[in-house]
Amino acid sequence: MLFRVMKLIYFITPVIALAIAGGIVGAQRNSISKLEAESAMLRQRIEVAKSRPEPEQTAPHLGRTNLPGKEKEAIDWKEMAEAFGDMQRTGGVTDMREMMSFQRKLQAMDKEEIVAALDQIEALELDDVHKMMMVNMVIGPLVLKDPELALTRFASRIGDDKTGMSWQLSNALGEWAKKDQSAAVAWLDKEIAAGTFDSKSLDGKSRTRMAFEGGLIASLLGTDSQAAAARIAALPVDQRKDVFQSFGYRQMNSEEYAAFADLARSQLPEDDRMEVLGKQASTIAMRGDFEKVEEYMDQIAATPDERIRSAEDAARSSIQGKAYQTKITVGQIDSMREWLGAQAPDSVDKVTGEAIGSGLNNGGPMKFSEASELVLKYHAESGSDDLLTAFLNKAQVRENKGEAREIAEQISDPEKREKALERLK
Repeated sequence: MLFRVMKLIYFITPVIALAIAGGIVGAQRNSISKLEAESAMLRQRIEVAKSRPEPEQTAPHLGRTNLPGKEKEAIDWKEMAEAFGDMQRTGGVTDMREMMSFQRKLQAMDKEEIVAALDQIEALELDDVHKMMMVNMVIGPLVLKDPELALTRFASRIGDDKTGMSWQLSNALGEWAKKDQSAAVAWLDKEIAAGTFDSKSLDGKSRTRMAFEGGLIASLLGTDSQAAAARIAALPVDQRKDVFQSFGYRQMNSEEYAAFADLARSQLPEDDRMEVLGKQASTIAMRGDFEKVEEYMDQIAATPDERIRSAEDAARSSIQGKAYQTKITVGQIDSMREWLGAQAPDSVDKVTGEAIGSGLNNGGPMKFSEASELVLKYHAESGSDDLLTAFLNKAQVRENKGEAREIAEQISDPEKREKALERLK
């Protein structure tokens, strides 16, 4: 589980990475979709925090006077480790203004100061998980200031999937390529030839190599699309989607969307192409609003089928993200249905059922009875079997089979009803 959490951290902004590392690493029950939702909400909190003045004192729940401070004030890394250890044990996420203040202190360091900080952290008497949490908070600024140095310092941990260090270093490769493309490409090709990324898995795939290829290709999207296409084309067809999934989570500029879509269309089979284009729409929906999704679909000149798939994924994710922390409301569902109705009208009921069912699985505050009440409300309005079957297919019903059977009984199609009831025995 730690790997999956850390993997996600490297696809989002440093401030959010800090927040998740501090408050969520230890939450073993969290899923990737749940963490995506958390990252989206944290982004919104950042925007709110930016509009507020800095507090005169730090928020009381950390109680560490060295956290915000002046940007050049020295950081006591032992005290910092204790503070974030407390947060991790209690499952808390501190005030976003504190996060931003601490992040500014990191960003104000030069590369020599960052290296010194890493030395201090690695000398601390911490367990491996907490030490890596601290290292991963600090390495981000080093990746931006001197990505080659980051790769050199942690070269022995390129294949370290357990802590997610390989994903952080893959970002370093991408940053290096922005500064010196030929050197970054030569480095990766040299390491591939040396066997650094050889797979030990039965399927022959190397997740680490896919991450590094993704980091490099993501940096090439807006500058050298031909080079990006050549690297993807050199990979086996069954591994190309893995690369897209690797760099597709990285936050792209809107100007890069068309290059991303063209690359997917030229290098992926249809099913894989639809999946990665839809996933990008889903990620955008998590970060903002439906208007941004429409801009994405327009910028990639989405085909009718691509638009439907992207709209479905975006609509579903918008509800899943909200369900992580709050109960889904009728107003939220209505807004989603109205927007999706203009994009993919035939999908509205199915996606509504899937969204409520998947949102229920996020571990948020909504109970099964409350979710089923929502589903039955919209079923009463539409009479759609798709809404009911989609909900039952997505929701975890193991502990709520009685209520789930009551929903299944209302499916009008005899064959679909019998199939749903059979599953709920």
